[in-house]
Amino acid sequence: APTSAIILAARHPRAVRGKRMGALKWWLRIVGVLYVLEGGGLTARALLDRAGFAAMWASTEASALDELAIRGAQIAGLPTVMTWALLGVLTLVFSRVPEKARVLVITVALWELLVWIPSDIVGSFNGFTMPRTVALVAIHAVIGISGLLLLRRATKI
Repeated sequence: APTSAIILAARHPRAVRGKRMGALKWWLRIVGVLYVLEGGGLTARALLDRAGFAAMWASTEASALDELAIRGAQIAGLPTVMTWALLGVLTLVFSRVPEKARVLVITVALWELLVWIPSDIVGSFNGFTMPRTVALVAIHAVIGISGLLLLRRATKI
């Protein structure tokens, strides 16, 4: 079977690449839907339930926050959740042409690994419960590492 795959790759490299791109295409779709739902939902919450949005980021009850804290959390958090929505739309668009999504996949993966995991760890020292931190770190690690591995696999021939 390995010999036949090598022969197939030599004769029809697009056939092999297409199979490898399939996994990356599905990664882009899954991450895209997740990001659109999360980013869109949290954007709506930031605009419609400002106190609840701020309390979520501060890991406290909304009643514990004053207006200045709510405003600060909204101003700081809104670009973050809107970025999720934007990256979600981009990953869905590029899922149609995964061979052109290299920079986007690297961006999303590194954003997960180098921005969100450290942010979760900092959150654990500032009010996040340990189960929440572990769950978030696991999710961000899975998205980031799987994206890089699938990209590496898809670009090998």
